[in-house]
Amino acid sequence: MLFTSSRQTAFWVKVLLVAGAYLVLQIAILLATGDGWQKFWVLQPPSNFEYWDTIHYATLTVNPGCQGFYLLWPWLLQMVASPTTVAQALRLAIPLSELIFLLSLPLALYTFGQIIRNQQVALLTFVLYALGPNAIFYAIGYTEALFGLLSLLFVLSLYRAEQSKLGPGHKLILYGSIFSLAALLNLVRPALVQSGFAVGFTLVGLYSIRRILGTGGHSLRSREVTLAGLIAAGSLVGYGIYGLYCLNTLGDFFAPFQAQVRWGRTLAFRPWLLLFPRSLLFDLHGLYTALLVFAVLGGLMFAVFQRRQTLLLRFPRQSWIYLLLVHPLIFSVVVVGIGRMAKRWTTPILIQPDEVLKPLGNFTVLYAMGFSGIHSVINLLANSGYLYSTARHYFASPYAFVVLGTLLAAFNLPQLNRLTWVLATIGLLWLGEQWFHYGSGRWLG
Repeated sequence: MLFTSSRQTAFWVKVLLVAGAYLVLQIAILLATGDGWQKFWVLQPPSNFEYWDTIHYATLTVNPGCQGFYLLWPWLLQMVASPTTVAQALRLAIPLSELIFLLSLPLALYTFGQIIRNQQVALLTFVLYALGPNAIFYAIGYTEALFGLLSLLFVLSLYRAEQSKLGPGHKLILYGSIFSLAALLNLVRPALVQSGFAVGFTLVGLYSIRRILGTGGHSLRSREVTLAGLIAAGSLVGYGIYGLYCLNTLGDFFAPFQAQVRWGRTLAFRPWLLLFPRSLLFDLHGLYTALLVFAVLGGLMFAVFQRRQTLLLRFPRQSWIYLLLVHPLIFSVVVVGIGRMAKRWTTPILIQPDEVLKPLGNFTVLYAMGFSGIHSVINLLANSGYLYSTARHYFASPYAFVVLGTLLAAFNLPQLNRLTWVLATIGLLWLGEQWFHYGSGRWLG
């Protein structure tokens, strides 16, 4: 039994409340936007409005080909109903993506609970994941719903393989699942570079954290090396399948990467994007949250390396300061300035860096940190002059929330949890605005 009867009831109540909130918000706003509800069900000709990436996947469903958009989602649509027109593919893709998302919510809450090990924080993380502004992408025919479901199965399998004492049969199932899911994820959307970085980041992180903490030995365990190898091999196989398809159809194994270049994504550092994303302001949050997570990990490791027993954090007391979170860089500069020059405006809190660092030193959390964070770094360093989709690439998958939930539980600060609940409430309102934008034919990200 996964749950006792009372815990099982509470679990499903949480899932149903969150799913219900999502549906009520979506339906109410789409009905209020005039053509929004008709747009969702594709009751108008597709040529009448913009469907963003959805139109490309619908086109690939009826006319497969090699390009920057990967083929597993179109193949699934073709298997389910064999649409013969773009309109038919759209009518299938949009509600099916939402159905996959809703059916994955119990798995999301269960996965967060297992990895985070703090049920209150797991619920908070679940709300952030399912009711944040980027949750709209799970329900409009994009690949996010399928990618999210596979990712939840992937990180749960990783955690089980890392933590459990495995018998031969159980080990074979988990290892086979990790390899297969890594391959499938690399058939859903571009993830080869991100997977490779995350594997390297995880191995280096595990070794470094153990060396700094002085616990568990300084070497990597054979199981961790095996997991890294399975992910790397599965990712190569997944892309290899698509690459061979491209080789057979276009004569270029790396055609999907070439498509990225044709879209204007070139390696160039544009520092002004740190202030002005030239896209939705929320894309800055996708960038700075990733950078902050990396900075927190590095800061904790440095503090433990210096043998510091405590660290002093300062939270602003004035509520108006938190309004500056609208722009993360401005907020960070103001908070640092107040912490140095106006300490009476802050609440000091002592933490033990080694105790916060320990929960971060496992394979699953480090992999999620590397995989989610490198998306934002790539969007900063290889873009077309905009930070388009940075928030979607970071927040519209479970990886970032595994990391954020683990950090919240590790710090275990009521002030930080309360602030995050406030941000979750704002995120729900922002999700409503996203559905309004969708119904009105405006840019989503």
